[in-house]
Amino acid sequence: MDGGIKMLWIIWLIFALLFLLLSIFHWRESKKCFPLFHLPEIPYWKPTNGIPVNTGILDSDIKKAFDNFGDGFNSYINDFNKSAHRQNVMQSGGYLLASLTAIFSIFLTI
Repeated sequence: MDGGIKMLWIIWLIFALLFLLLSIFHWRESKKCFPLFHLPEIPYWKPTNGIPVNTGILDSDIKKAFDNFGDGFNSYINDFNKSAHRQNVMQSGGYLLASLTAIFSIFLTI
């Protein structure tokens, strides 16, 4: 049994390396973010011949609706990016703390 206790440091070393790798992974993930949404220029159709039809909807109304959508969607993307960053930083810190605890446990078992 004494030999098994002395080899316990190998298990703690494996845990320390695993938690350190997870910490590095989440730290790198915290640097990633989704790009903002950019609407392409919308070419509005204008009849070149024939009779123009009045639908009661102006080009500016359509552009305003798309701009409002783009602003709202970009606000959602910004909120998501901030939340994902915070979560990954917290996870990275937790795994780093677990790794340091495992390293400390190695010294206790040696």
